[in-house]
Amino acid sequence: MPRARLRVAGGGRALSLGARGLAAAGMLLALLAATPSHAGESRYALLIGAHRGNADEPVLRYAGSDTERLRDVLVSLGDFLPENVLVLADPNADRVRTALARMNARIREEVAHDRSSVLLVFYSGHADAESLHLGGTLLPWEELRNLTSGSAAAARLLVVDACRSGQATRVKGTRLAAPFALPPDVETRGMPEGFAILSSSSAGENAQESDALQGSFFTHHLVAALRGMADHGGDGLVSLAEAYQYAADRTVASTVATMGGVQHPTYLYDLKGRSELVLTRPGRVRGLASVRLAEPGQYFFRKERREGPVVLEANISREARTARLMPGRYFVQRRLPDRLYEAPVQAGGEQSVDLSAAPWSVVELDQLVRKGGGPSTSYALSVWGGGGSGVLEGFPFTPAASVQLSLDTAALTLDAQVELARSVLVSEGLERQLTATALRAGARKVFDLGAFSLSGGVRLGATYFDQRFSGRLAPPRWQLSPHLDTLVRADVRPTRGFFLGVEAGLRASYVRVSSEQAPSARTPVTPVFALGAGMRW
Repeated sequence: MPRARLRVAGGGRALSLGARGLAAAGMLLALLAATPSHAGESRYALLIGAHRGNADEPVLRYAGSDTERLRDVLVSLGDFLPENVLVLADPNADRVRTALARMNARIREEVAHDRSSVLLVFYSGHADAESLHLGGTLLPWEELRNLTSGSAAAARLLVVDACRSGQATRVKGTRLAAPFALPPDVETRGMPEGFAILSSSSAGENAQESDALQGSFFTHHLVAALRGMADHGGDGLVSLAEAYQYAADRTVASTVATMGGVQHPTYLYDLKGRSELVLTRPGRVRGLASVRLAEPGQYFFRKERREGPVVLEANISREARTARLMPGRYFVQRRLPDRLYEAPVQAGGEQSVDLSAAPWSVVELDQLVRKGGGPSTSYALSVWGGGGSGVLEGFPFTPAASVQLSLDTAALTLDAQVELARSVLVSEGLERQLTATALRAGARKVFDLGAFSLSGGVRLGATYFDQRFSGRLAPPRWQLSPHLDTLVRADVRPTRGFFLGVEAGLRASYVRVSSEQAPSARTPVTPVFALGAGMRW
């Protein structure tokens, strides 16, 4: 769980909050956070996205996307007028200084006319413990902090999503400097009243961006929080406390398995004497589609199609939530530990959509593994019956039964099989009994087509033949015959976890032949087929 620093105005010392104290901190933050928005309040935002830092740092891909998404949600849900929101794409340090100084001048004019105001400054890009890295120029952290906290706005919020590294391909081989962290001087110098800072990571950690999300983890979850996912009280409002708590929890969960390591977002603030700072009002804005998420699971909303970018991620455990989205077509995925639900959803303006009634299709665990999502493996145990043309001379058909254990991975499905076959042939008063025991292992490539799966592959094995005679005295015969199978297979899933299958193929065997002349060998190629049923887990 995230660790946070909480400073209460009035000279009290900072309190360090662990997992148990974080919920209490959120409640206290809700009681202390800044002035509520009202008709006479002006809201300003400066959003900075910097893809390029210093020359030795990897180029970030989604800093600009972070700022655009945050701008959209602030304008549509947060009472920020479009003309009061400035997005700076890849600026240098001087441009940031100038833009923030001009915004502060506008805010001073508001104050002169007795109008309250809120200032939000957001940065997505590279940084270290001393400064922000802006295309080869440096903006000292102390300067940005002073420009923000010194504003005449009644409430000032600084959000820093400072990435020193990207996903795996942008971490590998990169020499990392000291990552951004909230400076320790705040402990001794104190926080200006009405000022709050949110950071995407704590000291010693690296903020990260995700190719799957097409944005940074922290900003992605912060935007989801502002769209209604953090509305714990169900009043249609998202406060600073609710937004931070949701974004922090989801960032920790999303970065547990990443190469960059777990991120623990942090905050510092002093908002004494004010009621709750409402950042967005998703439940009170007209023109947006309401999507209710009632069933537990992890939800991904993708724009228009399965391969589209993720525009919203939400984790539902017990409490149902309502997300507010722009009208349009979405492809929604609901992840559970052992399967994935998928459905196209059309969200119209001011339309209420209950996902419980969506036309869900189910992707089972093995299919989910092959899609590269969720667990890395799944297993199946199945029983098969069938047979094939006899390998030994005189046996036209050999019925067989087998048990098969399969391991599904993202690349291939691996099979291990034990088979028992038995055949009896009577000819000219002589009864010949043939018992064949086989062990095989192989691999298949599986292609999923909804409830059906088609696969093809090979298996390598060996069969132990034991042939005995009745009706005359003759010694038993045995031999070990290696063989190679090539096969195709089709599976269908009538119910969850259960499947029926059919497979057919050709078997090339190596068989020794005894005769009155010199022993010889042959390599018969015979057809085989089988029907089976099994369970996956």
